[in-house]
Amino acid sequence: MPIVAGVALVVLLVAVFTMSSLTLTEKQTSITQKPITDKISYPITFSYNATNSNIISILASKGISMSNPLKFSGNATAQYCTFYQDDIKQNSVEYCTSTELKDSDGKFLGNIHITGSVDSPNAILGVIQTDPFMNQLDSIKTVYQTMVESVVCDCWQEQKPGNLESVSAWIDAAKSHHLEGKHTTSNSQIDGLAQKHLFLEITTNTKGYLWKFVITN
Repeated sequence: MPIVAGVALVVLLVAVFTMSSLTLTEKQTSITQKPITDKISYPITFSYNATNSNIISILASKGISMSNPLKFSGNATAQYCTFYQDDIKQNSVEYCTSTELKDSDGKFLGNIHITGSVDSPNAILGVIQTDPFMNQLDSIKTVYQTMVESVVCDCWQEQKPGNLESVSAWIDAAKSHHLEGKHTTSNSQIDGLAQKHLFLEITTNTKGYLWKFVITN
């Protein structure tokens, strides 16, 4: 586990910023990597089809296109659904869906993956690559806010985890924390928002910055 080197903000919920080193790999037009988070234990209350359909619809209204999901099971999960460093957790991924995100100009942004058993998801992951100037930051905010509202709740402004007014404010705080540090990777976690774990990670790479957002129970 990474050592806490940032700040912890506590009100009703907790936002924790940490830093660590991480090596990532990218494949084709699907951004994948190890590890993302180790908090994968229990099913969460959403379905593959309904969640993908809902996110596609919401993002389309905000100028971001999301492809219909590719579905992988059996041996294909080892090739297309490898996300976790821990072998036990990775072996628990029996099924995943993967979609491609593009901005309003048709440029590739990243992917949304949903993983779990065939019957029940246990995580949703949003992975987006930005350029060195983070010109895609508004798209990141749109995608991650949509994920929260679709899978967690539409209750952020009411609960204000970590005294953060919005998902956008959390992303801005994580960005500042990352840029002010001298580390390859920085992480931020929020626990307890509608009984979910939210994990945000930024990694500096040769193309700019790789952002990963994971929601689990």
